[in-house]
Amino acid sequence: MSSLRHTFFALVRAAIGIGVLVYLAYHGLITRRAIFGLTSAWPMTLAALFLLFLALFLTAWRLSVLVAPHGLHLSLRSSWRLTLIGNFFNFFLFGSAGGDLVKFFYMARENHGRKTELITIGLFDRAMGMFALLLWPLLAAPFFPDLLRRSGALRRLLWSDGILALVMLIATLACFSRRVENSRKLAWLLQKLPWGDYLRRVLKTVRGYRHHSGALAGALLLALLIHTLTIAATLLIARTANPSRNLAEASLLIPLGFLVNTVPLTPGGLGVGEAAFDAFFSMAGLKGGADALFGWRLLTFLLSLPGLAMYIRGSRRFVYTATEKFQPFAISSK
Repeated sequence: MSSLRHTFFALVRAAIGIGVLVYLAYHGLITRRAIFGLTSAWPMTLAALFLLFLALFLTAWRLSVLVAPHGLHLSLRSSWRLTLIGNFFNFFLFGSAGGDLVKFFYMARENHGRKTELITIGLFDRAMGMFALLLWPLLAAPFFPDLLRRSGALRRLLWSDGILALVMLIATLACFSRRVENSRKLAWLLQKLPWGDYLRRVLKTVRGYRHHSGALAGALLLALLIHTLTIAATLLIARTANPSRNLAEASLLIPLGFLVNTVPLTPGGLGVGEAAFDAFFSMAGLKGGADALFGWRLLTFLLSLPGLAMYIRGSRRFVYTATEKFQPFAISSK
């Protein structure tokens, strides 16, 4: 029954996302230019594809950086394969949560006793990416004073964005705090909670970054660079659909659209993300926001296909402890 219920709600969410896309297409917010523009302006499309490829590679590098402080080793090659597999399942398991589950499974496989730690590292990696996505428009906002002056709605969105970023920062610093670590009330609460032992391991894993500020700074810089490349690629995609418009101001709006796209109302934000992009572009008097995100989905789908080959190829293990004999390229048959 649980499996049937899960499948039912997944299909409902997929239907809602497709329904929103149909609605947007019917009202002319997603046009044929989203597809034909990519083929007719193929040099821009290839440039956007390269930027998205580079962003995916840096995502793999970021995960390797965050694994190292815990006395574990994830080679860049193994992390790249792991990222490609997760990226493939982002599309074929209806959203990034499915891709993350597959990635966490492969990270934890054959690492008995450290599975909770590795899953926590994977979640922290995602949290770092989310924090950088919240931070990006705050850093870019001073370069667009005219747009901020014209749009009160955008100013309110940026305030909300800043509050969320601050909450994430405070929560992370609280995990690093020795006062929180030695709190009797927290120890008592973890002892009483059914999943208290797992929460204790999660907190211990996050706390492990306390003395590795270099790794944290490197991961944050990589995350900001990843979003910069993704935003630049999305601007190129938007240009293929609307070649006559000045889209510079859209660079401040695109990360806000991607934030909405991460909300799991529909699989992978399908439909909802397009509607958000169109609304945000309208704040700057621009059109083609839905086309831009739809084109981004098409190119990201192309980049997900190599993950199928990585999945079929298989691997015995991705993550090793620093003291183990390292055999990162061992291959097993499926």
